[in-house]
Amino acid sequence: MSGPTPPLLFGAIADDLTGGTELASMLVARGIPTGCTVGTDAPIQAGNVAHVILLKTRVIPAADAVAQVLRAAEKLLAAGARQIFFKYCATFDSTPAGNIGPCAEALLERLGAAVTLFTPALCETGRTVYQGHMFGGTQLLGESPKRFDPLTPMTDSNLVRVLAAQSRSKVGLVPFTVVDAGAQAIREAVRERTARGEKLLVTDTIRERDLQAIADAAFDLPLMTGNSSVTAHLPPAWIAHGLLDAGDLVTAKLPAVEGPAAVLAGSVADRTAEQLDRFARHHPLLSIDLGKALAGADVVGEARAFAARHLPGEMIAIATTAPQGEVEALQKAHGREAAAAKAEAVLAEIAQLLVGAFGVRRLVVAGGETAGSVVKALGIDRIAMGAYEGPGVSRAIAYPGGDTSDPLALMLKSGKLGEPDIFTNVLEDMRRPSTKAPAIGTWPPSGKA
Repeated sequence: MSGPTPPLLFGAIADDLTGGTELASMLVARGIPTGCTVGTDAPIQAGNVAHVILLKTRVIPAADAVAQVLRAAEKLLAAGARQIFFKYCATFDSTPAGNIGPCAEALLERLGAAVTLFTPALCETGRTVYQGHMFGGTQLLGESPKRFDPLTPMTDSNLVRVLAAQSRSKVGLVPFTVVDAGAQAIREAVRERTARGEKLLVTDTIRERDLQAIADAAFDLPLMTGNSSVTAHLPPAWIAHGLLDAGDLVTAKLPAVEGPAAVLAGSVADRTAEQLDRFARHHPLLSIDLGKALAGADVVGEARAFAARHLPGEMIAIATTAPQGEVEALQKAHGREAAAAKAEAVLAEIAQLLVGAFGVRRLVVAGGETAGSVVKALGIDRIAMGAYEGPGVSRAIAYPGGDTSDPLALMLKSGKLGEPDIFTNVLEDMRRPSTKAPAIGTWPPSGKA
């Protein structure tokens, strides 16, 4: 360090664990000392520049989500956070009731702020916003596979309209022509729109340099919201504006971890299905029949027998992933929430079994809601993040039950992200230490801008 411990500049609140760990890993890759805790009870360690609180609030009742988000904000403010960031999915996953709008509005009120920006784009993976409409590659969001999401089906591509439907405040747009003109033009547009009563502003974002301009324009807002990708551009702005010294940047390090390895997948994303198919070419895969589980079958016992046959000698995967038609049939028969809750509960119990009874020490979890249930079941309340390496790749170390003598190599992955061989590659990488110097220059590290 170049001098005294820097203050907590940045406090983030994530509505799920996969995106929250991704955000933390991006800051770590930039060289920012970053803490990461689960839930609102874990203490915030002093000495970091940034801290991320991981919640599981995306699909719970809006009032409950707001209450948890405000509790998290109080902890971050008490720790001295200069800016609060509310993190949600790159595809703006929500329902007509929320929870993005209600949580953002509650934070605005708590902070006494007049305006905030909404920047969900993840340009690295083709999630962009133009004229307020979200795209996944060349597809409008409402015409993409996201329209079939079992919990948050996104059928409207117009984010201004989506946000307005779940908010009391007036919603506006910072269009591409403004964003393309740079940070000063964005600041002027924000002032103009605030003056006419618009408090929630969606930003068009097509390219990585648009994220950089937005971050430079919004580094001093009391509240910022978006996907993780815009936060990766805040550290250069902090340095440029004198809030952080480049000498305070640190090298990211993770230790090697040996031991049995497993994948748990609850996501129904097409990408997760592809990744499981690739993994199963060389490693054992157990597909849990969720219909049987809902009917009372002992699917956890089935998983125990499967693990006993293959661990510790082989990597294994256990999944509740199913084809779209099967998922829809289960939802119709049992209800959307009940089917999802059963899948989460089954995988959480299996996670306890794998870690506790079979000594699994290398674990990848695919799916945001699944990740939240698994981490809670394992009694994990803090996570030491490694550096972001690319979409879906955010390695970490966790301590089940708080036992720091027996670390668990962990990666919580969004179901939509990652290369086809990500499961095998990451589980193997966990056996090697990772040391990453701060990525001060170009972003992202994957080279996909």
